[in-house]
Amino acid sequence: MSPALLTAPLNPFADWATLRGARIFITGGTGLFGHWLLPLLCRASQAHGLGLQLTVLSRDPARFLAAHPELADDTALSFVAGDVRDFAFPAGEFSHVIHGAATAAAATFHRQEDALTKFDTTYAGTRRVLDFVAERGIPRLLVLGSGAYYGPLQAGHTAYPEDYPVAPEPGNLDVAIGHAKRAAEFLCAAYAARHGFSYSVARCFSFVGPHLPLDLHYAIGNFIRDALTAPAITVGGDGSPIRSYLYLGDLMVWLLTVLTRGAPGRAYNVGSDEAISIGELARRVGALLAPGKPVHILGQPNGLPTRNIYVPDIRRARAELGLDVLTPLDDAIRITARHAAPQRPN
Repeated sequence: MSPALLTAPLNPFADWATLRGARIFITGGTGLFGHWLLPLLCRASQAHGLGLQLTVLSRDPARFLAAHPELADDTALSFVAGDVRDFAFPAGEFSHVIHGAATAAAATFHRQEDALTKFDTTYAGTRRVLDFVAERGIPRLLVLGSGAYYGPLQAGHTAYPEDYPVAPEPGNLDVAIGHAKRAAEFLCAAYAARHGFSYSVARCFSFVGPHLPLDLHYAIGNFIRDALTAPAITVGGDGSPIRSYLYLGDLMVWLLTVLTRGAPGRAYNVGSDEAISIGELARRVGALLAPGKPVHILGQPNGLPTRNIYVPDIRRARAELGLDVLTPLDDAIRITARHAAPQRPN
């Protein structure tokens, strides 16, 4: 059984009945989030007798099923191969769409896509999804946005509220995803006004849990890898940037709650508000997983765009949807490491 299936029940979603009989079209369903969401939905459909039907757009369905062979014969799940920018609309009626397609994390890390390609994938992909929603009269859409929506955090702020007024600088090509996510939210508002469907946006920040890549641009993943396999835990920069991390199992609860109970046209920050510096995070991972292992802070730029503070204000999600951080960060780190432990060299 997939590790995601084993760990997801830690924080169960309580409102499964609201999805009974749902037919859900999902883009981006075979990326990091999909490795959690699809097994969870399939398992919940069986456990609660929901009769879900999930149609998933993917550039490579076979790769996902190789990682989740237990889902290969699940009758709730079907795939459409294609690119989000020009996919053929699948046949049938749908009650919900979850739009999460974006550029691949590996492509971002290896700089295999320029800024315009990143922007176009998100912008054109969102417009294609919205054309599908409008043509088929699908009543409910959840869009997975990003904390990159926001510009630099100004003095006096320690986290981003949803109404934070500063946008990314238009000439900054390193934040192409942020520009695209802002444009995508405009498209959603304009299409919803014209066609009358309901949508909400989950502006997602940073996460940790099984299936998080340990060899890309995710600092917490790199630290867990180093704690398990390297002589030292290495911080490439000076350790001062401030981040926060929500467990991926908690994320599933948040996304499903925004899907089923989010207010129409409303955006919600999705993440943890427990702020921690990158240097302290490295030391915390070391203390939990490899006590005594040294932490080296190199103080060098890593060539990737950074923000000094990247932490969401989640008071709206707490007040309106009853959401909160359910899994302590220490537990999330330990679970991620247990999942990764078989990758240790002999």
